[in-house]
Amino acid sequence: MVFAPATIAAIFGFIIGIVSPIRKLMIGDSAPLRVIDSSASLLGEATIPCMTLIVGSNLLRGLRKSGVSVSVIAGILAVRNIFLPIIGIGIVKGAHHFGMVESDSLYQFILLLQFALPPAMTVGVIAQLFEAGEGECSVIMLWSYALSALSLTLWSTFYMWLLQ
Repeated sequence: MVFAPATIAAIFGFIIGIVSPIRKLMIGDSAPLRVIDSSASLLGEATIPCMTLIVGSNLLRGLRKSGVSVSVIAGILAVRNIFLPIIGIGIVKGAHHFGMVESDSLYQFILLLQFALPPAMTVGVIAQLFEAGEGECSVIMLWSYALSALSLTLWSTFYMWLLQ
């Protein structure tokens, strides 16, 4: 698990970036092996559509079957969409009070926004890798993303008002 393909790719990327002769061979307009850099860039641009397809398949699996009760889903959504953003306000305001965060409103808004965003897609990918809780994870992600359109709008408006 430590040497997953993404880990190996990151190690190769660090080696290419750190070792100057290799970097000069592969990166730049006049590099002889620039085709490797442009090919990797083309492959990297396809990751967002692929992740969207993976999320779609996970959400579809959650619609078909679910072993999660409504109260558990409601509890998770309440914590995720109500309590976590409130905790985020306390953390960011506390960090600002102690001088760890600058008084830049945009920076504070981005920090606050991280607490209101829906869960990452990688949670579903991890559930698929371990083949445990895929249906449960996908139904929670489904309702979390469905509710995030409303909650993200409300929290963004509140955060902008708070940082005026």
